[in-house]
Amino acid sequence: MLSLRSVLKHCLSAKKTCSRNISALYITGDKANENYVTLQPYMDFNGTFRERQSLDQSISSRGLDIRLETVLSKYEKYKTHHSQLSKVVEERERVTKRLKELTKSGGSAVQLEELKEQGKSLRNELKALKQTLYPIEDDFIHDYLHLPNLLHAQSPVGGEEKLLYRHGVPKSDNKTTSHLARQELVNFVDNNRYYLMEQAAYFDVNAMQSLARYFVNHGDFIQTANPDFVRCVLLEANATPLSDYHLVQEEHLQNKINTAYLTGGGSFESYLGAMTKLCVYPSVLPLRYVCCGRSYNKAEAKMYGPIPSLYTATQTNAVQIFVATQTANEADTQLEHILNLATDFYKAVDIPFRISYATAAVLTPAESIRAVIEVYAPSLQRYVCVGRISNYGDFVSKRILFSTRREKHYDFLHLVGGPVLYTSRLIAALVEHGVRLEDCKLLGSISQKPSHQQNVQQFKDLFT
Repeated sequence: MLSLRSVLKHCLSAKKTCSRNISALYITGDKANENYVTLQPYMDFNGTFRERQSLDQSISSRGLDIRLETVLSKYEKYKTHHSQLSKVVEERERVTKRLKELTKSGGSAVQLEELKEQGKSLRNELKALKQTLYPIEDDFIHDYLHLPNLLHAQSPVGGEEKLLYRHGVPKSDNKTTSHLARQELVNFVDNNRYYLMEQAAYFDVNAMQSLARYFVNHGDFIQTANPDFVRCVLLEANATPLSDYHLVQEEHLQNKINTAYLTGGGSFESYLGAMTKLCVYPSVLPLRYVCCGRSYNKAEAKMYGPIPSLYTATQTNAVQIFVATQTANEADTQLEHILNLATDFYKAVDIPFRISYATAAVLTPAESIRAVIEVYAPSLQRYVCVGRISNYGDFVSKRILFSTRREKHYDFLHLVGGPVLYTSRLIAALVEHGVRLEDCKLLGSISQKPSHQQNVQQFKDLFT
């Protein structure tokens, strides 16, 4: 906890002094002298604008302040200047080729000098065109990168969520005492600092490990361990608002715009570094990964305020899912598979919960659809999110160049993922429902704890 407080202190001070005027995901040539290009995303302009009606619906349904007509006009301006640049490049290459041919064949000095002067003129013209194109390119590309993913056909576009499953009915009793009253289980200081004790501490770890084990044994997932820090370029690739996570102040930062953020190993973004510029064989698909780790998402903590509690804490243990498929239909199948496994787990816990599709207005620009897992919080008299699974389509894969090779063609993979469990919120809800944490049934848990003698014997077996 003390190390986390130190990190957060640096993050807050850094936020006051650090300003970002350019993107880490796309750097134009005039800025490449000071900042090296970490990643060059694949941008399918024709494919994006071909589905203009769907894109316009996605923008309006999400409530984004984007005028598609303005972006299209910038695109036309970009195409015009880029076409001029290409013509000059082609002409310069033609002149260079002709100069080499005449030099070998023994052309006259007048011809050679004329071609050299023409080459110099084209070089200067090319340099001037590049300087003119840089601000046009910068203006258009960054507007283009802010365009959202297309919405899934099942994603609600109105103001109401779409209910998929409900288990149990909340009691219509008076407002229940907050879980913070159980001070023998929770010592809550503020949203950044709290301490779980006794059975709450044990349940915090056991629930996380049990759910991950259940996905491994019953869902054919592979368990991984992920980094707690993620570079800005990956957050931008996932269209994650930078304000969602804590900025880390680094003493020796080589690339000033590609800063690090504290996300936690239990975040979706923590998977992206391993998948960047990765090409896999179709035979290994679908890729199914599950990870236990911390989550430090500040944005989600603001949903259940203003009174601080475990529902608003900015850090929690989490179980993160990451799946990659070759087609959109396979991604839909995997999303359903994940939700079925999660439903089994929460049914065993046996408190009121529901699963629903969130409205388009709350989605991040990268998400095409989001399924939210919520348990009922008696003290708040409302449902709170304890997990969510999103379908990203190939939106993120195009930005991080995550693909598969099919004959001589490369396909960008469809990604499905998200946290299926936030342990702190689940603990808070269980305590308020009067559930004894030590008696709570967890699918995937080891039913019987090993005795002291068994532990000693297992240690001895390591040396035999």
